[in-house]
Amino acid sequence: MNDGEHKLCRVLVTGSAGAVGQVVCAALAQRGHHVRGFDRCPTRGVEDAVVGSVGDGQALRSAMAGMDTIVHLASGTGAESDAMEKLLEPNVIGLFNVMDAARDGAVRRVVLASSLQVVLGMDESEKPRGTDDAAPTTRDALTKRWGEQMGEMYARLHGLSVICGRITWMPRDAEEIDRLTATSQDMPLYVSPRDTGRFFTCAVEAQGVDFAILYCAGPPHQGRSRFDMDPGRRLIGYEPADVFPEGLGFAWSASD
Repeated sequence: MNDGEHKLCRVLVTGSAGAVGQVVCAALAQRGHHVRGFDRCPTRGVEDAVVGSVGDGQALRSAMAGMDTIVHLASGTGAESDAMEKLLEPNVIGLFNVMDAARDGAVRRVVLASSLQVVLGMDESEKPRGTDDAAPTTRDALTKRWGEQMGEMYARLHGLSVICGRITWMPRDAEEIDRLTATSQDMPLYVSPRDTGRFFTCAVEAQGVDFAILYCAGPPHQGRSRFDMDPGRRLIGYEPADVFPEGLGFAWSASD
């Protein structure tokens, strides 16, 4: 990330009250960008915040007024058994609303949150996962892949600049880490909150990108990266720094 001068943006962040959303809002504000939050519940720490659902197209368009960039983090998750109920509004209708509003407005860039789940169905190999690779195994992951494809279409047909970030595992709290480290301290999929904020800031500030799918992941683990990080480094200047448990942003210590 360029630590020198950068163009300041007016950024609407959907899903701003979530764990990733709070990290991204704070990182953007620290760089001097004007951040407007948009979520179904109030967003702590964001003065300009709107309460609303991405399923409400009119509310979304109103919140987008005056913004030049959108970071779309709002998303639903759920078991396969209730995927339609949990995913339809945020991951399908909401995505349509975001992309259509961006197309019709004065937005220069949309940054879409995708997920490492898009490639979890691939066989293990020594080759890092590429940005063109895809093998979703759940309906949730399928909606993320579809979001990437919609981003490419809107970039190609409507001239939007679209960057999709495949987020790996960003721990929400100490309890989540304890569950996942109960049998192993090996954390090859870890990305710190600090690096996550860095990735989305780079994606907002980068110039000259028409469309890209990039990995929001940590640095190589034990000398090997599971993801091809070169496109992120080359296109937006993203260089992760934190190896687990660095950069957590909250207290955690390994259990004996």
